[in-house]
Amino acid sequence: MIDEAFITKTLADLVKINSVNPALEKGAPGEAEIGTYIFNILSSLNFECTINTISPGRVNLVAKRRGSGNGQSLMLNAHMDTVGVEGMANPFGSVIRDGKLYGRGAYDMKGSIAAILGMAKIVSENNINLSGDLILTFVADEEHESLGAFELIKNIKADACIVTEPTDLKICLGHRGFGVYEITTEGKVAHGGLHREGVDANLKMGLVLNELNQLSKQLSSENTHPLFGERSLHVPLINGGQSLFIYAGACTAHVERRTLPGETQVEVFEELQNMLRQLNKQDKSFKATLKQKIWRDPYEIKRESKIVDVLNKSVLPYCAPEYIGHTWWEDSGIFGAAGIPTVIIGPKGGGIHQHEEWVDLESVYNLTGILLKTATNFCQ
Repeated sequence: MIDEAFITKTLADLVKINSVNPALEKGAPGEAEIGTYIFNILSSLNFECTINTISPGRVNLVAKRRGSGNGQSLMLNAHMDTVGVEGMANPFGSVIRDGKLYGRGAYDMKGSIAAILGMAKIVSENNINLSGDLILTFVADEEHESLGAFELIKNIKADACIVTEPTDLKICLGHRGFGVYEITTEGKVAHGGLHREGVDANLKMGLVLNELNQLSKQLSSENTHPLFGERSLHVPLINGGQSLFIYAGACTAHVERRTLPGETQVEVFEELQNMLRQLNKQDKSFKATLKQKIWRDPYEIKRESKIVDVLNKSVLPYCAPEYIGHTWWEDSGIFGAAGIPTVIIGPKGGGIHQHEEWVDLESVYNLTGILLKTATNFCQ
């Protein structure tokens, strides 16, 4: 019943389409072309399809097969954008070797898109009757600010959702959250030879970095979650000063803090603010500001949830169910916060966000079967 040739060709076509997120790589095209490709396939399968333009080149796609009765509705979700391709030898080649398809987005997450389309083909061509609505959603910008998912939830309701992020066919019950913060230390600009006049903002940032290093060690040694591991913190970006021979007037560091369920943005902000207050008490010349730039809540679904139970039984023909959590953040957090019980499952592969990315084709076929069985059993 699973059309492996269709799924393989579709996946190869999807990877050949450049859908790099323009927020991550200047001049990249975004999701318009790949959205049109998916739209054409689902329209030919008699799904009700709508493309929503968020901004030039940035689109969401929603395809619906209405149920015949009052059954439960199920949303399947994937994002269409990818990270950049710098350093990749053949990012859009769709080369197949040893049962693996290579290229940017093959694993994250065009393999999942191909599986969803393969499932839609089976449902349509076999006229499979579902009592509840089957809603297929493909969103923009997951790799940056999740503009697509935030736009989607304004108009979408469902009794459950499966986000098809890569999991190696394991059942993922959630993920950590994160906050991004901007810390700026203040100095006083002066000639490099006037040490009694100048205040070096970069050296003041050194005090902050030392405290952040201690906090990072503390976070990673306590409050371990059975699925998501421990909390963490790192500093991905620092920028300070204007030139040699001039005391730096300002230095800015971006702090990325990964969170566990139960942590709130108020608590995490205050944690960093208290650190800066303590530094000011120790050094009266120390001045710094703290700004929250991004916040995303952690997410976790209960194992006893109906969608998890149905998915668990659907996985059984292919492999023994195994539960995991992701240490990174995904759009599932947005759908969960909107009141839609959401679980995560996707194909096997490797090289996520790396120079050689690939997906295991057999796992894409298996994911197609898992999604089909889940939909038919849930949408009753």
